[in-house]
Amino acid sequence: MRVGLVQGFLSRRYLGFWEAYLEALGVEVVRANTPPSPVPFCLPVQGLLAQVEALKERGVDYLLLPDLQDGVESEKGGGQCPWLLDLEAALLRYFPGLPPVLKVPAELSERVLGRAGEVGQILTQNPMLVGRALDRVRYLLKPPPPLKTPQGSVGIVAQPYLLEDEAFREEVAKALARVDLLPYFPDLPPEKLREEGDRLLPMDLPTDRELVGMVHYLHRLGRVKGLLLVVSYACPPIPGLLRRAARRLTKPHRLVTLGEDWSEALLGLKAEMEGGGAR
Repeated sequence: MRVGLVQGFLSRRYLGFWEAYLEALGVEVVRANTPPSPVPFCLPVQGLLAQVEALKERGVDYLLLPDLQDGVESEKGGGQCPWLLDLEAALLRYFPGLPPVLKVPAELSERVLGRAGEVGQILTQNPMLVGRALDRVRYLLKPPPPLKTPQGSVGIVAQPYLLEDEAFREEVAKALARVDLLPYFPDLPPEKLREEGDRLLPMDLPTDRELVGMVHYLHRLGRVKGLLLVVSYACPPIPGLLRRAARRLTKPHRLVTLGEDWSEALLGLKAEMEGGGAR
C-alpha cells in the first residue's frame, strides 16, 4: 500500500503526525519534490499540482489531503476560491483520474484519533495493528508552535498556507530589507488568531477567520507601525476580503501581490510609517 503526501497547504500543522502514523501502519509513504508547474494558478497551487501529478505518475494507491476548513462549508467564504473551499473537489476537476483521497483534519487534536482509526482500517483492515500504531504516535497529537518571527515593524498578513512556507517568509524579508525594513509575522496559534478575527470581522471559514485575525492582531501591536497585506497572484477573490478588513485600519498599510514588484509600495509604506508620506 502506497500513500502520497503533499507539502504546502498547511502541511506543517498535520503532516508530522500522519506520516509517522502511516509508517507505524507499515504503509509506504511517497513524497514528490518537484518544481511548480507553469499553469495559470497562484504559486502555491502550482506547487500542489506538480506534486499531485508526480504522485499520480508514481502510482500511489491513495492521496492524503487536508481538510482546510475542518468540515465548515460556506458559499461565500474564502472569496469563493475553490482551492480553499474544497481542495479535493478542485483537484478532481483538474485531475479526473485522481487517486482515491484520504481527507484528514488540517490541525491536530485528540479528536483526530477517530479519523486516524478510520484511515488505518481502510489501509490495513487490521484493528489490532491500527490500535498499536495509534499508541505509538499519540504523543505527536499536539499542534506545532508558531514559527519564530523577526522583531520588525511591518506586520505581514497573508493566507495561512503562505505564512507557513519558509520560502515565502524569506522572499518577504528580502523585499523589506531592500528598503531597510524588517517583517513581523503573526506569532499566535491559529485558534487565537481566529478569536482575533471574530473581533474585527466575523467570517465563516477557519482560514478566513485566521486571515482577518492577523489584521486585527498585528494592528493592535505597538511594535508594528505598518501592515503589508500579501495576496497570491491570479487569485482575485482574496484581495476583496483583505480590503474589507483594511477599511478598519488606522495604521499605514499596503496590499501587494506575490510575484510582482513591491518596490514602490514598500517605499510608500516606509515613508508613511515615518510620517513623510500619504497613502
